[in-house]
Parts: sequence; C-alpha cells; structure tokens
Amino acid sequence: MAENKTVPHSFTKDGVYYFVRRIPSDLRHHYTSPKISYSLRTRSAPVATSRAVRAAQKLDEYWYHLRIQDVDLPGKHMLRRLQSEQGPAVPSHGQQQTVDAITLSEAVGIYLRLKGVDRPITFHRAAERSCGYVIDVCGDRPITNYTKADANAFRDDLIKRGLAGSSITRVFGTVRSVINFATSEVGIDVTNPFGKVYFDRNAGVEDREPVPVDAIRTIQAECKRFDDELRWLAAFVSDTGMRLAEAAGVAISDIELDCEIPHVVVQEC
Repeated sequence: MAENKTVPHSFTKDGVYYFVRRIPSDLRHHYTSPKISYSLRTRSAPVATSRAVRAAQKLDEYWYHLRIQDVDLPGKHMLRRLQSEQGPAVPSHGQQQTVDAITLSEAVGIYLRLKGVDRPITFHRAAERSCGYVIDVCGDRPITNYTKADANAFRDDLIKRGLAGSSITRVFGTVRSVINFATSEVGIDVTNPFGKVYFDRNAGVEDREPVPVDAIRTIQAECKRFDDELRWLAAFVSDTGMRLAEAAGVAISDIELDCEIPHVVVQEC
C-alpha cells in the first residue's frame, strides 16, 4: 500500500486506487472509525481523480450539514443526538410505559434503531430531516398530542418553503412511517394525524423533456473521439438509458451481444 501524490485523497494497493479521508475530530462521535476508506475500483489515475474529488465534495457537504445540525437548527439537532446516545427504550414484556413518554424525537430513535440497521445514510437523513421539520413547526411533543391542525400547519409550512408536491408527498410519507412504526412498537392505538392531509401532489412538478437525438449523437461522437473510461461510461448510458450507478456496476459478462437482440443484464450484485 502506497500513498498517492497525484490523485487526491487516495492511496494505491496492487495498482488499484483507494479513497481515504480522515474524520474531522468534531464529527467523530457520528462514526465508529476515525477514517473512511474504500476501493475506487479503477487503476486509471484520471478516473480515480474524478471519483475521489466527487467523494470528497459529497463528504464536505454532508459534514457541513452535520455541523449545522448540531449547532443551530432547532428541532433537527435533537434527533441524531438521541441516536448517538443510548436511544429511547422500547418497553419490554411486563413493563408499562405511558403514552405521553413517547415524543416524536424518541419515535425517530426507535424507528432508526430498529429499521435503520444496514440501511444507507440517506434513509437515516430522510427520517431525521422530515421529522425535524415537524419539530420546527409544531414542537417535539408526545406523538399522541399532534392534531390534524398540526398536520395542516406542517403542510402549509412545507408549501411556503417552496417544496414541490412530490417532495411534500415524500416528507409526509416518512413522518407517517415513523409514527406508525413507533406506535406499533410501544402498543399505542391512535389515528395518525399526518395521514390523509390534502395538498396538490402535482404542484411544481414538471415533466422532463427527453434529450434530443441530435444531442445524444453529438455526445456519442465526442465519446468516441476521447476514447477513455469516462467517455465509455457516458456512451454506455446514452445507448442504454441506464442510471449512472447501474452502468458503472455492469460487468463484461452482463453484456449480451451474440444474440438476436443485443442487451445488458442489470441485476443486484
């Protein structure tokens, strides 16, 4: 293993580039290891540079959000702190717990502690962010104390924030899931006030126009002219319509050319 000076945030092992980044000291309580390290799955320096720079930028953005979450965002900062500590307890057999003891922030802790195992960070962030919005607008109350008026006020606040109807649908869906799961776990039978809240689900949603064929042909021509790994990937996406992550994960054995209809097999690894 050797540190690489030409590709940022990387080292090489057996000719393969690996991304590495140390966790800032003020954020280490969010992690179980002092550094992040994983294979960039390439031996090409230009490809490794592009992937390492993107990964570093994403980490910087995420760390920024973690910092402001811990400092100056009312409501939302409580959620991850609850998880990093012992987390709210779910009553065991024979143990009673009052309904008023389960606040929304505790419900998020229960939800992520039980359903968040082996789930991506985006799953955790969605629950924390969505329920953090509720806490900002309505306060961190026992989950049985929220009313339909609170849910309507929450909806109005999301609309004022400029969220599209599709985004509001996702936020409400997450809040409903957290409350439904927590109430089921602690044995509370209540009607979820965040269900059946009316809003225009098509507001702000625009149909995406397809990329013009001429533009696709131009991109493919440029890919042939440069003829490197990045351009192969771009051309592959333009030919198949796959997502970038799907195309990047395709193996040679997944490409079927010697058949009546050439195709690509996309499957979970």
